[in-house]
Parts: sequence; C-alpha cells; structure tokens
Amino acid sequence: MKLTKGSFRAAVLAVIVTVLIQIATVPAYAEEAQDSRHIRTGDVLCFGTPDENSGFDGKWLVLDSEHTNMGTEGMFLVSLNLIGDNQGGTLLFRDIGDVSVSFSNRGEAYAQAHPGVTDYRTSDIRLWCGEFYEKRFTEAEQLAILPTDRSDDGIVIPGFTIPLPGAANGTVDFDPAEKVLEGDRIFLPSVEEITNEAYGFTDNASKVAQFKGVNNGYWLRSPHIPTFPLDVGFVFSFGAVMDYPVNANSMFEMGTYARVACNLDSSRIEALDELLVTGGKTVWRVTMKGDEHNGRSYDPSLPVIGEVLDLTKMVKTVVTVAICIIVLLIALIVWLVIRHRKKKKAGKG
Repeated sequence: MKLTKGSFRAAVLAVIVTVLIQIATVPAYAEEAQDSRHIRTGDVLCFGTPDENSGFDGKWLVLDSEHTNMGTEGMFLVSLNLIGDNQGGTLLFRDIGDVSVSFSNRGEAYAQAHPGVTDYRTSDIRLWCGEFYEKRFTEAEQLAILPTDRSDDGIVIPGFTIPLPGAANGTVDFDPAEKVLEGDRIFLPSVEEITNEAYGFTDNASKVAQFKGVNNGYWLRSPHIPTFPLDVGFVFSFGAVMDYPVNANSMFEMGTYARVACNLDSSRIEALDELLVTGGKTVWRVTMKGDEHNGRSYDPSLPVIGEVLDLTKMVKTVVTVAICIIVLLIALIVWLVIRHRKKKKAGKG
C-alpha cells in the first residue's frame, strides 16, 4: 500500500496521541519518582510498616549509600530509632534468668555450665530480628532487603582509658565471631560498625539513639572476651560503647532495646518521595519494585539529641582528683611524721 503524505501525518499523529495517553495514565507517584542515586550517606529512608506499640517508625539511617557492610553494591542501613517488643517493653540479648554480674562475680560459673551464652547466632534477639523481618515489611520490601553473610574480626576500643577490673589496659576488648551472620536480613550492628567514623559515628552523641523520644541503650552482636563471659557489646544511653550482661542484670539498670541494621538492594527502589530536607539530610519515602505506591504515613522529623554525658571524661576527672587528694594526704602524713620526730628530738635535747 502506498503511503501518502496525508496518511503519514495521520500515522504520526496517532503515535503522538497514543504516547500522550500512556503518559497520562502512568500513576501519579511515578511522575515524582527520583533515581536512587539521589540518596546520600546520612539521608533517612522510610519504608516498612510503622508500629506505635513497639516504637518502630519505619525510619532508616543510611550509613553507606553505595556499599553493603559486606562491601558489595547496595546500601547499609540502621534503624534511626530504637525498637522494643510488641508491647513496647525492653528486649534481652538472651534470657538467662536472674544471674547477676558484677566486678567481683562475672558469671564465670554460669558461662562454664552454659557455653555459647554470648553467641549471637543462637540468641533470643536474633530470633526476634527474624520475626521483625516477617511482620514489618511487604513482600516487595522483603525482597529488597539482602541476605547478609559476615564474620567479624576481634576489636579493641577505648574504655575509660584507666585500668579497671576486667579491663587492665583501660580498653574494652571483643572476640572475633566466625560466620556470625548467615543469610540474616535484619540483624544487630557490631561494635566495629557502630564505632566506624566512616558511617558517621564520630563521637558519643552520634551513637545515641532514642526509644519513643527518650535516650536509651541498645544491643550489639559482638561477644566480649572471657574476662566478662556473660557480656556482649552495648551502647549506653549516653553513647558510650561498652559491654553489658546478656540478661541486662548488672549493677547498672537501664532500658535495653534493638537498633537493627540491614543491607538494601538499591536497584529494587522504584520511587522516592521527598518528605523533608534539613541540615543537609533528606528524608525519603521509598517504594520498592512490585509494590503499589507507598502511601504509608511516616513522621519525617529527626530526633533531637541534647547534651550527652561524657562519662569517660568524668571518670578521668574523678580519678585525677582522687589521685591528687591521695598524694596530698600522703604528703601531709609525711610532714606530720617529720614534724613529730623533730619535736620529739627537741624534747630530748
């Protein structure tokens, strides 16, 4: 069939009309979609189903926008805020009853009778992480959360930098953990990760996290060395990284929650909605491929961290003052003894 100028124009017009109709019928959110490369380290992503009772608000801090914690392509995230149990109560790393730990009784007998107490792989909180993954994400979001396989090296971090029972060098030491993560989708961070300055954890304030607006402590997956055989890594409410008994039964009493991490397949991000831009950070609502537009409501506000107690500095100051007082007391005693001897000699003369 011969194509005339009129029929050619009609064909072109038909194609243009078809394209316009297709554009008009694309879901509105796709018009606002932005490439996942807009996401930067330090931004906050919102996905998952928020739950007021447990404190999960669906907000995730981007620790690395280009790589997972395995060094592969993707993103490494940690929950911006802390999460409790289904009723908003605290979580234990492992429930071992009322076994108490102190400097004088570190739980050696219990640990010897129950090996593997600090092993994250068999912990109660790892089971909780698995249940959290099953309950709080759509099927498309679950597919976007990558399985993680990882072993952790041993690590030594500064403690109070003064010798203490169980910390003769003033450091806090953690054992290596072979194959600690094997296909985990949601998991606890390690001591190494939560002290990594490249992830933005540059000081105590940067490690502080809140449960329903209040600073609280959270668990890490790293086992302490045998000097405290019932202890694992823990971030205190003032941001100091130390160790703490798996059942939270110690001379220090505080709330214990989860701050969970995950690796994200960024190629499965379908759309981004910009919710807030503040302080150089962007809060994004994320829709994964295979999901309808993520219309869930998220509070885009970021936590306000006030003044943070520098316990290390305080302990150093207290120790320094105590040493000065002891030195002065010794000097006073020596002076009194010398004076007494002089008086005694003078009396004999």
